[in-house]
Amino acid sequence: MPNMKPFLLSALLLSLLSGCNPSHKAEQTEATHQKRTEVNPETKRILETDLSELEVSVPQADSTEQEYVDPALEPIAENQPAQEEFDIKVYRAESQGTMSGYIDKIDIISLNDSPTSITGILVNRGNCAITRIYDYNNMRYGSVALAYPRCKAEYIREVSISTANGTYAYRIQ
Repeated sequence: MPNMKPFLLSALLLSLLSGCNPSHKAEQTEATHQKRTEVNPETKRILETDLSELEVSVPQADSTEQEYVDPALEPIAENQPAQEEFDIKVYRAESQGTMSGYIDKIDIISLNDSPTSITGILVNRGNCAITRIYDYNNMRYGSVALAYPRCKAEYIREVSISTANGTYAYRIQ
């Protein structure tokens, strides 16, 4: 275990350096996707349930991916005061793993100083299911959760995020 810190630091530095080289961007995205395939038991349970029962999801995006929806968001007033803030980005990205050549994604960026965990996500008031989620626990400021919706990014109009402190809805314009 004592040798783990230098290894992790080296791995972090290598990933940062390789991220600066645009020719390795596709390889880096694929390597990141492979790391994400290791999911915890709770996420596996969610992924194995019927898609109509899913209410939880989360996201992380590549800066070269093309956005189809303007990320300007308008928070929807709810009963509780806004204690937590998130920035939502809905877009379509190129994908080599799908037959169509693209995949739709939702990035949820935490704007909270204290750590927060997302307990649920509802897209288009439950009319669009989420297939996969990543990095939604213990989110700090700038952390990004990644969700894969079952509907096209251009049709997403509202994303509701639930945490232990409340539910926050965002309109996508």
